[in-house]
Amino acid sequence: MEGEELAFCNASDRLLVKSLDKERSFAEAVDDFRRLEAEFVVRGCDDEFDVLETRRRIAETILTLAQAKHPPFEVCREVWKDMVRLGFSNRERQYTMTWFYADCCRYDENPEEGLAVLEPLVAELERGLEEARATQSDTDYFEYHLEDLLKLRDELLAQRRGEQIPGKRTRRIDEARRSTPEED
Repeated sequence: MEGEELAFCNASDRLLVKSLDKERSFAEAVDDFRRLEAEFVVRGCDDEFDVLETRRRIAETILTLAQAKHPPFEVCREVWKDMVRLGFSNRERQYTMTWFYADCCRYDENPEEGLAVLEPLVAELERGLEEARATQSDTDYFEYHLEDLLKLRDELLAQRRGEQIPGKRTRRIDEARRSTPEED
C-alpha cells in the first residue's frame, strides 16, 4: 500500500477506533465515515475502480459498526442493502459481511432474514468443501469460513424454533436489562 490507499486506510483506522468508543453513537460514526468517503472519492475520481472500492470499504465499515453498536434493525437492513448494491470485492469479504449482517439479524431475533442471506453461502462453501475432498485438494479455506457461518446458522435456526441461545445478547434481552432497576 502506498499513496492514497495508505492515506485512506490510516484515516479509516483512526475513525474506526474513535467510532468504537461507547460514548460515540452509530449516527456520529456514520457521519464521520461519509465525510471520509466524500473526501477520498474526490481524490480517486480519475479511477472508477478506486471510487467503487472506497465506497465498498466505507459500507463494510458501517456494517461492521452496525453489528457492534446495534442501531435499529431497519438501519442495519439499509446498510446491508447498500453493501449488496455496491457488491463485494471478493468472496472473502462477502462471507465476512454476510456474517455481520446475519449476526445483526440474530441480535434482533429476525432469524428468517438472517438465514435467507446466510444459507446460500453455507451451501456454496459446503459444495466447495465436498469438491475439494473429492479431488483431494486443500479444504482449509472452506472449513475456515464454514465454521463461523455454521455456528451462526445454528443460532438462527434455534431462534426460529423459539429457543434462547445461552450467552448471546439480543435487543430484547438488552432492553429488559435496561428497564430493570439496578439492585443496591
